Amino acid sequence: MFYEKPHSCNYWVTHRCDSKCVYCNVWRNPSLYDIPDAKFEDVKTNLIDLKKLGIKFVDFTGGEPLLNRELPKILKFARELGFFIQLTNNGSIYPQVAEEIKNSVSQLSFSLDTLDPDEYKKIRGIDNFENVIKSIKIAKDLKQNIVIICTVTDNNINNVPEIVEFCKNKKITVFIHPVFKYFDKKTLNKEYVKQIKKYFWHPFVRVDLSDLKYYLDGGNNIKKPSCKAGKSVFAITPDNCLFVPCFHKVLQNVEINGNLYALYHSEKWKQLYADAGKYDFCQGCNLPCYLGASPLDKIDRYFFQEILSYFKVLAERHRKSKITLSTFYTLQQFYQLLHPSLTPLSVLLNPLKA
Repeated sequence: MFYEKPHSCNYWVTHRCDSKCVYCNVWRNPSLYDIPDAKFEDVKTNLIDLKKLGIKFVDFTGGEPLLNRELPKILKFARELGFFIQLTNNGSIYPQVAEEIKNSVSQLSFSLDTLDPDEYKKIRGIDNFENVIKSIKIAKDLKQNIVIICTVTDNNINNVPEIVEFCKNKKITVFIHPVFKYFDKKTLNKEYVKQIKKYFWHPFVRVDLSDLKYYLDGGNNIKKPSCKAGKSVFAITPDNCLFVPCFHKVLQNVEINGNLYALYHSEKWKQLYADAGKYDFCQGCNLPCYLGASPLDKIDRYFFQEILSYFKVLAERHRKSKITLSTFYTLQQFYQLLHPSLTPLSVLLNPLKA
């Protein structure tokens, strides 16, 4: 086992959202409407415990996380503790807080699936396209580590080339991933998933090969579950509870009450998450959120794809580093011996002259 401790935490700081994305269930769920935003003191206590537990990565999410007015203070404290902080937002509020949070976020992600304002409004449910573009410019001027999140559906697959080109021109990274299937959600056509895979070697592009293989394999198998909810990955609610087994299918919320560290080491925790990934409704779930570090737990069929994808992430973060890229080329050549169908090395070499 490479990871004996938890690795990451998905921390919901609000369920409120000013978007109504066609593939999202948050704004459609009446049970979430009256749940209050996360409070700084609760989050502070939990972050200290997460640090003690060995958590390295915290994704502050929602809803639209920036609707929580205490989030800038939360981000600052989390960064001071040394976490890698990811913040994914829709750009509607970011310009108002950009200066305040510029030193508190490790990776700043914006959701963008189209460059057509009308289609954006149709997908996202709000007229916010210009704000996203403005937010990207502000973040780039502030030298933030920007990642565009492009969620691919059967309806917007044809937008991927222009999104990739947009990001190449801006010299920012785009993460392309298929729409999640959980329970009643429709999966992406498998041929389209294969199209996404072909972008792996492109400059300024991130594609997780292990996630795509997991997707193409049919997702979670309840007889041999891959889900790491409550093991490698934690999920915390805005009202200071644990999602059990996960946010996308909550069977119960367990109050933390400032005892996250002790709770994790209790028999109760083991009982709560013992069946994560084994419930009937878990069959076929392909949410990568709860894979966490699981591809690295053991050498399995996802191991090499995970390793290569990880090095590609490093290469995109340090694109100008000759050492990192040289190492990456070696890995690429090796991997193409096993997977010759992937885009050749020359695709990646061209942008290095820029």
